[in-house]
Amino acid sequence: MAIPSAALETRTVPAAAIGTAAVVAPDNECRYAAAIARQGWRPIAVDLDHRLRPSPLTAPHAPGPYAHRLEHAGSLERTVKSLRVLAVSAVVAGSAEGIPLAEGIARQLHLPGPDPATSILRYDRGAQATALEQAGLPAVRSVRTTSLAEALTWAEKHHLSSYVLAPAAAAVPVESVVCEHVLQIRAAWPGLKREAARHSGDDHLVLAEHLPGRRYLVNSVTRSVNGQADHVVTDVWAETRTSNGRLARTDLLRRQQLLTRALHMYVHRALDALGVVCGPAISRIGYAAGRGPVLISAVTLPATSAADRALREAIGHDRFATALEAAIPRATAQLIPAPTGHRVTRIHLHPRHSGRIDPWTARVLREMPTVAAVSPDLQAIAAAAPPTGTEVVLSSHESHAIEGDYRIIRALEHACLYLPDVDVPHPFERLT
Repeated sequence: MAIPSAALETRTVPAAAIGTAAVVAPDNECRYAAAIARQGWRPIAVDLDHRLRPSPLTAPHAPGPYAHRLEHAGSLERTVKSLRVLAVSAVVAGSAEGIPLAEGIARQLHLPGPDPATSILRYDRGAQATALEQAGLPAVRSVRTTSLAEALTWAEKHHLSSYVLAPAAAAVPVESVVCEHVLQIRAAWPGLKREAARHSGDDHLVLAEHLPGRRYLVNSVTRSVNGQADHVVTDVWAETRTSNGRLARTDLLRRQQLLTRALHMYVHRALDALGVVCGPAISRIGYAAGRGPVLISAVTLPATSAADRALREAIGHDRFATALEAAIPRATAQLIPAPTGHRVTRIHLHPRHSGRIDPWTARVLREMPTVAAVSPDLQAIAAAAPPTGTEVVLSSHESHAIEGDYRIIRALEHACLYLPDVDVPHPFERLT
């Protein structure tokens, strides 16, 4: 259990809002609205007109306790004028689609932020690789294009052992494809290009060298200090994948490890090359023999997951609150739990059979000793089909306890966590 540290000096929040913050193009995963309201500020949403949104975002506006909503129909001047009337004094991007617009609005309102002319560097993996290479930093060899012929010419020129084909837009929920020869690139190209356009409105793809080995997620927050960008890495995670490439688990790395320090130093230099001057960033890093850490992609959004509470207790601060404070000063004191030093592991589940979760088995899973959190679909009392991204969070200061529960969870997942496609007897007898 976390032991709260001493409270910070408190300030009384006036009945009126301290300020107004605009969340640009918030999606359904965006948590900014509630967090801004907790800080005593008034959140408003800047939604994209339906003509400017890729098809997955044409659903009703993202929910949230917004005091006001306005729609950006393409005119930056008109949107900025409306925001001035609303006395907006802070701007954050609520999704990857909102990054360019948020940076443009911030510049027009004379608020701190990066150069809108280079917005593509904050969300496009192809542009990022070029920028890193120009800065003299290790970068993946790649080509960004909409032309299959150009991609094949590049592949034949470089003669790599394997390639990765992915959307140029780094934040879209589209899996990259590993290809070993041009025939596989040809086969994967049409479908991937179509999905990239559907999710981001941009059909550019990136064909890059495939870096074998583990991937690392580095979360950071940048503040402007005396006119200089000060990058602070909040947490680093290592991914483990199955033999067929599916994500199995993500483990929080200790800050004292030499690898963690190497990732810190590389990310600081990479963020400078990408023009990040304030706000959060999620960097996905690979490791290349002879070159060290190599950026695969980055996006300037805050990372959130079911592991946030366990992470807060393990490292002693709230990552999301830290990201928000880069744009909005903390309004009230908050108790921050003292760090526990616990290991934190996110277990990523992969539905089998019908995909519907058995509530009896899910209850057994939730009550395991090291389980700190589960995604919402594992909390249902009735059989439910899990969405993409189902996970279980384990936390403990004992490594063997996490590894033991991890093996049990995989056994439950294989044997009885998912209901069969047809009505067959359950492997375990239920208690009635």
